[in-house]
Amino acid sequence: MFQNDKIHFILLPVVAALAVCSCKPTPRTALEERQKSQQTEETTASDRQVSDKAPSSVKGGTTELEKAEHVKVGLLNVRSTRQAYNYIRPWEKQDTETEVCSGVYIGNGQVLTVGEVAQDAIYVELSLPDQSRTVPAKVVKFDEDLNLALLTVQHEKDADIFNSLPALEIGEPMRLGSVAMLRSLTDGLIPFATPMKVESAESSLVPIYTMRSGTPLPKDVDAGLPLLHGDKLVGLVMDCNREGQAVMCINAELIRRFLVEDAEHAGVPSLGLAFADLDDPVFNRYLKLEPRQGGLYVSKVTPLSAAEAAGIRDGDVLVSVEGMPLDNHGRCQHPIYGLLEVPGVIRSLKPLGEKLRMGISRNGEYREITVDLNRDNMEKSPIPEERANKAPRYIMWGGLLFQPLTENYLDELRGEGNGGLPLPFLKVKEKVKEIIKEGRREVVALTLVIPTPATLGYDSLGFCTVEKVNDKAVQSFARLAELLDEPTPDGITKISINHPPYEIYLDRKSVDAANDVLRRRSIHQLRRMQ
Repeated sequence: MFQNDKIHFILLPVVAALAVCSCKPTPRTALEERQKSQQTEETTASDRQVSDKAPSSVKGGTTELEKAEHVKVGLLNVRSTRQAYNYIRPWEKQDTETEVCSGVYIGNGQVLTVGEVAQDAIYVELSLPDQSRTVPAKVVKFDEDLNLALLTVQHEKDADIFNSLPALEIGEPMRLGSVAMLRSLTDGLIPFATPMKVESAESSLVPIYTMRSGTPLPKDVDAGLPLLHGDKLVGLVMDCNREGQAVMCINAELIRRFLVEDAEHAGVPSLGLAFADLDDPVFNRYLKLEPRQGGLYVSKVTPLSAAEAAGIRDGDVLVSVEGMPLDNHGRCQHPIYGLLEVPGVIRSLKPLGEKLRMGISRNGEYREITVDLNRDNMEKSPIPEERANKAPRYIMWGGLLFQPLTENYLDELRGEGNGGLPLPFLKVKEKVKEIIKEGRREVVALTLVIPTPATLGYDSLGFCTVEKVNDKAVQSFARLAELLDEPTPDGITKISINHPPYEIYLDRKSVDAANDVLRRRSIHQLRRMQ
């Protein structure tokens, strides 16, 4: 687990383990044991590779779990200094934080670890567990959604740090009931191994397994540690709950996806759909569904989304994904993770760039729709969600702070203790379709006013959108910059906003003078456009 109180991992609910009493089996418990034995015998060949009970033997007379206990693993310590951007005051950064976790060597000079160490990182280093060698590192790639990062050494001369480390290959994915060996080093020196069993799969963004040990976990167990089956890596620890003797981990199939994806296809798909449960039998009859028909009601299709491009409409009923039917709670039987809610199934089945088959019911008629998996509703929206590690754009102009309205900015604004978004921004969020029809590629906001001689009388403004500059429409943030730079005959610039006083006027000479003072005293960079 990260050694920093400011970072809180999402802990999945942990069920307290029941104490097992030693007693003579009753007829009921004997029957349960026979049923359990029969179920074990019916386990498929693929499940036997990482099953609830270790395989009886492999070549050499040892089990896969016993092999995993003795396989040499290239463990490293990862330390990262992070400094996030400040979206409210975008010329600044927030306070630095230090994260410490583990990483596992996978060959070719690359270390697999959790994604938090790469997000907003300004310095990363790798060290051997015994602290005998520490070298600067750099991020090869990073996926915020999968919470995974790939690191290597900053300088080629330091690559010999990997010389003594064996590389792990990626194995087959774990399934419910699978057992894998958690590997770590106590005090950085003493090997530690304990079997962990997959108990459940939950999906906040992607499916994450909860795995539990029958013995207490040492204090050294933290994020980034490997889970092995045989000599293969089958999972990576995302978080740890020592009191519950449990870890949360990401599965091998998502690790494999991360390793082959390129920067353009980082992240998980976003279809742009909002759902509602179908728990009202009267409403179900209105939708012309069968009495026991499972599914989810499509309450909203986001503009510019993959779902909209595929032809899905508000009011459709999603009844299947890749031929797998939904139950009456909107869940689907994932081929690896078992019963999952549909959003988690959609995000984990296939990566970006592929296609997904979805079955829908419209006016009682079934049809199949193919959706191109992308993130267009997030990245091409007039109010986009920008990727992690991207510096926020802004223009400071005489004391007026202009920013493109993004989900990143709005998220940070919500966290400022304002009790919700300002009303003008809420109204803008509700009018995305109209904004797109107007041909506006971005929404530009006046977010803050610093009192200067140029902004005299306007210092109470903020949280409004910019509609025009000198009666010319502002269709993007780049267009705003062009219009602010255009000279006017009288040296006065008129800016139209979406609430009183609706129009503000600034003298260009006063703006230039204020910019000089701001640049010298506090804001050295008055513009960041990319």
